[in-house]
Amino acid sequence: MSEILELPLTSIEVGTDRARDLDPDWSEGLAGSIRAQGLMQPIIVRPKGDGYALVVGLHRVEAFRLLGRETIPAMLSEAASDDEAKLAEVMENLARNELIALDRCHHLFQLKQVWERLYPETAHGKASPKRQSLPLSSDGEQIFGFSEANAEKIGLSARTIRLAVKIWTGLYPPLRTRLQGTDLARKQTELKALSEQKPAMQAKILELIRSIQK
Repeated sequence: MSEILELPLTSIEVGTDRARDLDPDWSEGLAGSIRAQGLMQPIIVRPKGDGYALVVGLHRVEAFRLLGRETIPAMLSEAASDDEAKLAEVMENLARNELIALDRCHHLFQLKQVWERLYPETAHGKASPKRQSLPLSSDGEQIFGFSEANAEKIGLSARTIRLAVKIWTGLYPPLRTRLQGTDLARKQTELKALSEQKPAMQAKILELIRSIQK
């Protein structure tokens, strides 16, 4: 087990390119839990300059700030690059199973991008269990296509992963942020149907939904 460090909050840099935006309500609830039970899982950081860059634990960091704490338990990441750190962040969020449908689609899309940058041999179906396998390391571990390689790790079928990525890529980019906070963002079936429409129709549907919710 990695050594747990007690790091000053002021030494931890939280980058803007996070897989998941900060949810203030979640941080407040988490702060209450930490106050009552303590921190169950340390955050994960990477050395950066004279301090550290946050890899995993955005809401835990914010919860400690809300509690007025000056330090937080942390472990050092084994990530050797920004992409490996992003991979760790996305996998952590997916494993915690706290994501609504829209966020899960976004995370799986991000995971696919990072995975294929780290393992370009798997991009565009170049490597899959049915066709070929490529060595990932000298010890004989194998690379498979993105969906197949990650399905077991995150507890989703390869088909579910592919569908989520397809939904995110099908959503008109300017509407993705505007979907946040709507009932639609929690329902994958409805998101799938929306993603299959042309951009202009997606915008009309979203405006109608938002007007009903007001």
